[in-house]
Formats: sequence, C-alpha cells, structure tokens
Amino acid sequence: MRILRGLTVNGTGTVSGELVAIKTPISFLGDVDGVKGVVKFGNSEVNIAGKVLAIPYSTGSTVGPYVMYQLSKYGKAPLAILSTKPDTLMLIGAVMANIPLMVNLPGEILNYGGCPVEVRFNESTVLIPDQCETSHATA
Repeated sequence: MRILRGLTVNGTGTVSGELVAIKTPISFLGDVDGVKGVVKFGNSEVNIAGKVLAIPYSTGSTVGPYVMYQLSKYGKAPLAILSTKPDTLMLIGAVMANIPLMVNLPGEILNYGGCPVEVRFNESTVLIPDQCETSHATA
C-alpha cells in the first residue's frame, strides 16, 4: 500500500472512491458545471460527482466557492478534494460546501487517475493499493 501524506483542512473520517486526477489547475467558475458535477475541457467533460478529485490547485474568481456550494446543493460534489497546493478560494469553498479537503499532497497524487483510493482525514493520508500502477491523469 502506497501512503501519501498531506494536511487535512476540512473533514473527518474516511472516504473511499475512484480518483479523478486533473494535472492542470482548474477554475471552479469557468471549468466546473455545478449542476451537472463535471469539469469541462473543450468539448469533453469529466464527471467528479461522488469521486475523489485531485488537482494541483484552483484558479479564478471569488465566485468559485459558490460553484463548489452549488455542487453540494445539487448532490454532485466530489467525495473529497485533494490538492498539492492550497489556495484561499478553494479552502473557503470547501468549508462553505462541506466538501472534505486535503492539501499539501505530493504531486505524485496526480499520477493515479482511475485508481481506487482511501482518504483518511484524521491521519491526513491517502492510501493507494499496490496493484494500482502509476497511470495517466484523467484529464
């Protein structure tokens, strides 16, 4: 079992789910559809509803936290957000939307898209099964 350590900012307990890894920063205002629970990339969409979302960090305006709240309101929020670098708007959005958030994870987390992961917020760790080889990012 590979164990990655971060810093829990919001959340307790444990969640398990498929990791959706996006290697580029996203804007919750411009890239995320809060009603559908998807991240948009040109003509394609990646579903984040009920999954564990890993991103390097978020960019964009102060409206981003409201899009995160919209994800939660419509039942389309990710199980958790994992980030390599914290940013203020993502922190605010996670608290507003009650989305568990872990930051300061190694960039290696972005290489495990599609893998099942277990996120332990009380321990600030992410567990990745040994049989899950480094894969490509989801987007």
